Amino acid sequence: MSKAAITLLVSALICAHTSVFAASNPRFGALNPPDAATNKPVAADMSLPMPLGLKGDVVKGRDFFMQNCFTCHGVTGAGDGPRAYFINPVPRDFLLETSRQYLNRPTLFNAISKGRVRSEMPAWNKVLNNQEIANVAEYVFQAFIMGDRKGTGRRSK
Repeated sequence: MSKAAITLLVSALICAHTSVFAASNPRFGALNPPDAATNKPVAADMSLPMPLGLKGDVVKGRDFFMQNCFTCHGVTGAGDGPRAYFINPVPRDFLLETSRQYLNRPTLFNAISKGRVRSEMPAWNKVLNNQEIANVAEYVFQAFIMGDRKGTGRRSK
């Protein structure tokens, strides 16, 4: 077997494993606790403002995202950045419907601030101030959560 064929086979196996993991990962299930009466997830209030009365700057948030976050979350927010296939748990896919129903401004602000324990998502409040976190949260909210693009780029690869 040629070196190119082996490389292609290994890449395909890694991608297939990641897709299966992403489909079975509880982070990609219903993100909201279910309503007791209907047992269906409750959508978050997308009109809620940023915490602490902050207003995020989308341009500054995009700049930071493209320098620091895209390697895991991807340029399109689909969780398919160049590092994504080597990370467990897999990075958040902002284009999934569950993400779009749950990730409002306060939730994004808190997730970026605190990170995720036992994952590669850092607690950015250790190096960024609240305004810088609000900038990134606003960019993610406007570009991916409220953006036009539907579905996920991860599954289409």
